[in-house]
Amino acid sequence: MKISLFIAKRIIGSKSYKNSVSAPIIKIGIIAISVGLIAMHIAIGTGIGFQNKIKDKISSFEGHIRVSTYENNSTNTTLESIDPQMIRSAAETERISFVNSVAYASTVFKTDKNFAGGLLKGIDSTYRWNAFEDYLIDGRLPDIGSLISREILLSKHIARTLGVKTGDRVSSYFLFEDRLPIRRSFVVSGLYDSGFPDFDQRIAFADLRHVQKIYQWPTDQVGAFEITLDNFDDIHRFSEEVYDQVPAPYDVQHVKERYPEIFNWISLFDTNIALIIVIMIIVGGINMITALLVLILERTQMIGLLGVLGMQQWSTQKVFLYNAAYLIGIGLLWGNVLGLGLLALQHQTGWITLDPTSYYVTTVPIAFDVPMITAINIGTFVICVLMLLIPSLIISKVTPIRALRRV
Repeated sequence: MKISLFIAKRIIGSKSYKNSVSAPIIKIGIIAISVGLIAMHIAIGTGIGFQNKIKDKISSFEGHIRVSTYENNSTNTTLESIDPQMIRSAAETERISFVNSVAYASTVFKTDKNFAGGLLKGIDSTYRWNAFEDYLIDGRLPDIGSLISREILLSKHIARTLGVKTGDRVSSYFLFEDRLPIRRSFVVSGLYDSGFPDFDQRIAFADLRHVQKIYQWPTDQVGAFEITLDNFDDIHRFSEEVYDQVPAPYDVQHVKERYPEIFNWISLFDTNIALIIVIMIIVGGINMITALLVLILERTQMIGLLGVLGMQQWSTQKVFLYNAAYLIGIGLLWGNVLGLGLLALQHQTGWITLDPTSYYVTTVPIAFDVPMITAINIGTFVICVLMLLIPSLIISKVTPIRALRRV
């Protein structure tokens, strides 16, 4: 065993070390490292959790990329149909998880006493609900079979406005400039609540064939294709590839283009996370520097004795660096236990709630990013140790003669 490490272990294990004048300062340094790591865990876990949750919610409604016609207006209504053969070549890639064929129609939902405007999303029997089952709060998803279905899935918000519940009937009116309105009657199969007001306030799900008949489309025509990728990070590159493959009358948009304000907002979490990490590492490092200086000043006699015995300055420095590294490790251990424990508690119980109208989620979402957790532990340890190299040079100012005179 190297002599520096051996001496450091003897110092750490001694009773005088635990009862020394520097003990309170050492504890403060350990607490600073622990609190800093807890703050980093919370910032990363909640920040990435928010980003992932909001991405998943938007994707569960519209996929990652939408292919539709340029004629479709700002209300999302699909006024023109698309031939499914057009998207076939673009969809034949391993990067695509699935493609949904859909159509949108603006409508007015009405009961005997109430009405509400909305957007009817037509879906077929192959529609992939993705994680939508998590938002279902009552009833079930519409059963789309070989025969045209009269079932409709409403949001909790629309159902409350209309005063209906699962099993009730709802009329839907489709208005046109050049012909009489068309009425369709539906039975509410279930209610959903995504906590995302932009969607909950307007979107309902029903059989695609209703929209096809309303717009007088052939049965093989749809209003749009919603493409979901295996990797969200491929969204920019793949949307450009699809745009190059589809004919001119069609438009290709990914969700970041459709909802720029939301994605600009969640991108700020990256800046906040980086800022918190930097601040916490600096605070922890400064506290450890203070603890190291106190340790050195407390053991000047030992430093002088080691110098007389012929130990080199760097070897003496390593004694205290090993000591400080041990303290940093203790701080990181407690920071991981408490920080990850708090995140796990929130992940399992959701005891911290939020207003969905402001944050798009009902509880604080948590993500456990193992590479990031590993990186902040290693990074914090390495940076703090490197920060201690300069103050450890004070050992060179301790001369053996002056140190031993105090014995």
